[in-house]
Amino acid sequence: MGSSTLPAVPPRPRRGFAIAFGTCAWLFIMYRFKQDGSHHFFKHHPWEEPRMLAYLEEVDKKYGSSLATDNIHGHH
Repeated sequence: MGSSTLPAVPPRPRRGFAIAFGTCAWLFIMYRFKQDGSHHFFKHHPWEEPRMLAYLEEVDKKYGSSLATDNIHGHH
């Protein structure tokens, strides 16, 4: 029951795996932030740009539905 101030370091064989796993995790986080970070942090929705709204309205007219434009407003 002694107190130790040493940091938790994984055993030698697992250290490489820990570094590789941590690197992959951070690369994945940065990739996801690049892909949809603006949506989550800046509330910018690319599907609400006028160009995209016009396209979705064309799709609705083509198929005689309102599914494309109805689904936009369910994710706020």
